[in-house]
Amino acid sequence: MPPLTPLVKKLIAGLLVAFVLELILQNFAGVNIIGVLALDPIHLSPLTLVQLVTYVLIEGPQPLAMLIGLLFMWLILSPFEVTFGSRNTLELILCGTIAASITVVLVSQVVPPTQPLFYGSFPIAYAGMAAMTQVVRTGRIMFFGVLPMTSQTLLLVLGGMSLLFFLADKDVPRLVGSLAAMAAGIGYVRYMARRPKPPRRKSSSPPRFRVLRGGGGSGEGDSDRPKWLN
Repeated sequence: MPPLTPLVKKLIAGLLVAFVLELILQNFAGVNIIGVLALDPIHLSPLTLVQLVTYVLIEGPQPLAMLIGLLFMWLILSPFEVTFGSRNTLELILCGTIAASITVVLVSQVVPPTQPLFYGSFPIAYAGMAAMTQVVRTGRIMFFGVLPMTSQTLLLVLGGMSLLFFLADKDVPRLVGSLAAMAAGIGYVRYMARRPKPPRRKSSSPPRFRVLRGGGGSGEGDSDRPKWLN
């Protein structure tokens, strides 16, 4: 098991607290927190700009599925944070989150979703797993910490999982959103691996000196010698 790194620890704790608050507010306080934070890809409003990110704070009412998702994030994102640091891990999470939500909004304008709201933290896990397939190109990745497989096999498994969920709910925007999160994870790692641009050569500037003729020398011929002045 990989160590629980600082950012991933905060992420898991935050999502767990959000899930508990969601259950309390929705089921006992009568507050429609799901309607506020989950993404409505059809009825767009200024709140949609916030929902593009906050939808990952909302989960379905199945605690077991929630815990499995958090375990996924631990097994996938902790090694990524160990390798690349907290900043790159946070950027990867944001890339997967926003790529999935924007794609869902765009696709929903053409193919209406079967579910009125889009929510769940699964795009984070999809982006993280797809990113690791680019980090570990030749080695093997431990799927769920127990099943070793190549990066190509893991990509096929992720695509198969997305297709399986689609066969269950027939939600095209959700399917495309999952694939978009995977593409964001792959694209982010390739962006990090881009070759740095060679430094620009500084153009040689002429010397900042000029020659002045003449000028009150005391010795013979001094008046004819050039004087170098800054």
